[in-house]
Amino acid sequence: MKSFLRYLLLGGLILSFSFGKAQDSDQPKLVLGGYVKYLQSNAYINPLKALTTNNLIHNRLNLKWYATNRLTFSLEARNRIFWGEEVKMNPDYGELIDTYVGLVDLSALWVNEEAFVMHSILDRAYLEYATEKWELRLGRQRINWGINTVWNPNDLFNAFNYLDFDYEERPGSDALRFTYYTGLLSSLEIAFSPSKDLDQSVAAALYRFNLKSYDLQLMSGYYRGDIAMGGGWSGYIGGAGFKGEASYFVPTEQSTDSLNTFSISMTADYQLGKVYLMASAYYGSRGLDKIDLGSLQTGLLGGQLSAKNLYPTKWAFFTNASTQLSPLSAISLGLMYSPNGHLLTAIPTISYSIKENWDLDLVGQLFFLENQSSFQNFVDGVYLRMKWSY
Repeated sequence: MKSFLRYLLLGGLILSFSFGKAQDSDQPKLVLGGYVKYLQSNAYINPLKALTTNNLIHNRLNLKWYATNRLTFSLEARNRIFWGEEVKMNPDYGELIDTYVGLVDLSALWVNEEAFVMHSILDRAYLEYATEKWELRLGRQRINWGINTVWNPNDLFNAFNYLDFDYEERPGSDALRFTYYTGLLSSLEIAFSPSKDLDQSVAAALYRFNLKSYDLQLMSGYYRGDIAMGGGWSGYIGGAGFKGEASYFVPTEQSTDSLNTFSISMTADYQLGKVYLMASAYYGSRGLDKIDLGSLQTGLLGGQLSAKNLYPTKWAFFTNASTQLSPLSAISLGLMYSPNGHLLTAIPTISYSIKENWDLDLVGQLFFLENQSSFQNFVDGVYLRMKWSY
């Protein structure tokens, strides 16, 4: 089965390159888009006691086929080539990235050598049928129920790590989703994502509606052995945007633990002249009261997050300021802080548009942790990324 899926994936990529630009005189039936990125990663332990470099060529193919006015087929592939010291230092690098917690494995590990890894995955592959009042989508897709930018307790199907900045599209789920538009500003959405272990499936419903100047949502369902319920809001207080979401999980007999879980996040943002300001706060009852290097590596840097546990510690705060220096360049500085162990992450970013469809980014992720009543910089990552979109 695995070999068959590899050939299927390769065939889909070839067809995408061959026919992606074909279109009718008035409206394209088959459309291809995507990008190619080069990312150089440099991680070091301060003060430069150990330096590790890595290289990544990341290609994305987004193929859409508009079969009829109502029926659409989408196929999106993520192709990556890794090489460098990080690959050499980790003999299981290929196996670590060739994992998908879903119903169907649509990935291929083409090359898995000591210093070179090549991997592909179809992270979107679905059929969609839409009318004026409802939509039905079947296959691997992104089900985004979150409202906030950094932490999303309502995102039952596709929890993500904010620090994984190079994966803008975010993961997808093998699911069936039905959306019914009950009004101009209201809708009902029902989704089911099965698992090989049925107890680990996700099935939930979300109702969105508008009340005065606020967009609201209510959510309830089954989440991997727990009964989940929650909701969110988005609106304004004065000239500032104000939004948030919360979820509560109650274990059933199929759950792997017996603890109730509560998480909530809130965000405020404001445009002050040319500067965009944003602040967010998060609380998760499953988080740690005290952080250490081991839990940091697996829970934050390692990206092992879920809707029940979106951050390693109970409390976390994030603030960001960004501005356009010119029509072609922008800078931002984000600070993520947890009082449980006093973990601080600084995220400076410089972006520059070289020309149309060409972008250059310099991103830093600097980690500080309290040690003997003082902050110490224990590990840093500096990333240089060039991107061509087509």
